[in-house]
Amino acid sequence: MKGKPIKAAMAPRTSVYSYRQMLRQATPMERVKLERRGVPAEIIKVLLTEFGMTTGAVQKLAGIPKSTYTKKIREKAPFAGTPGQSVIGLLDLVNMVEDMLKDMPDMAVPPGFSAEKWVAEWVERPQPALGGVAPIDIMDTPTGRASVMKLLGSLQSGAYQ
Repeated sequence: MKGKPIKAAMAPRTSVYSYRQMLRQATPMERVKLERRGVPAEIIKVLLTEFGMTTGAVQKLAGIPKSTYTKKIREKAPFAGTPGQSVIGLLDLVNMVEDMLKDMPDMAVPPGFSAEKWVAEWVERPQPALGGVAPIDIMDTPTGRASVMKLLGSLQSGAYQ
């Protein structure tokens, strides 16, 4: 990402993998720009296809009603503000899982394992460390996203809290 303007990287048909790599490599100021622009609607659509999320789960994650979701998708409008940050939080979780797996080369990863699908399923499961709340229910706030990231990190270290 360094040396490449954000605008060029935001060209139409940006794959979710490319978008996740942009997030992974962006400086703090580049991330601020990405967050302010919002997540492209086509990335949201990928949550349904590649991540296997339902429309209802994406609406819940983004914290928006069905009518707002439908309008943004139809108009190909970016998901900015809290909805976009919630989606970025989900993409950060996928990046974190991939990093965790790279850091544990001896771990047997099942053939065909998809970090995207695993995260999409995991965020919908109530977590005892979150007081029995599913991560998807709190990812619409900065504190909620931070708590979910902390929980996922503690799973890697074995310090499940």
